Amino acid sequence: MGKYGSRWLGDNWADDYYMKVSVSGIMLSNMFGIPLSGADICGFLNDTTEDLCTKWHFVGAFYPFSRNHNGATLAQEPYVWNETAQGHMRDAIRIKYSLIRYYYTNLFDISIKGKGTLYKPMFFEFPEDILATNDIEGNVMLGSALKLSINSWDLSLSTFKFYFPKGIWCRIAGNTKGENCF
Repeated sequence: MGKYGSRWLGDNWADDYYMKVSVSGIMLSNMFGIPLSGADICGFLNDTTEDLCTKWHFVGAFYPFSRNHNGATLAQEPYVWNETAQGHMRDAIRIKYSLIRYYYTNLFDISIKGKGTLYKPMFFEFPEDILATNDIEGNVMLGSALKLSINSWDLSLSTFKFYFPKGIWCRIAGNTKGENCF
């Protein structure tokens, strides 16, 4: 990234609170001019759980930089979990790889112009929409074209609602039930 470099958020804990604050931490790094930033998915300190690690793989799939890395006693790589969790983690990794060209293009553009953000709060793209300031960790913009709606705060929730500003939004991941755009 040229003069911008990259930033890792530091040793985090295997806890859903740290998964949540990783989202705002990456946004802050972007606001401070470090667009290639991320966190250790599943947590670095303490042992993680299969549910937390699976969910964190999905949250981490959208970080500009992510890695499954730990200093705990138990392994947390995808292969140590059951087949269902492995399948979900594999899906998350595929999503990450499918976005690489989009990320690289945005990061290149930021480095050439010397300004801008990749991973940011939704209100950066929709400053006139007061509702865009709600639930900052659940409504992330990736560049100006992709909106990430993800539950990074409560592993017990199986359904949740997210806010979408006025416009045409198309689902690119998840069960679309035949309805890709709304």
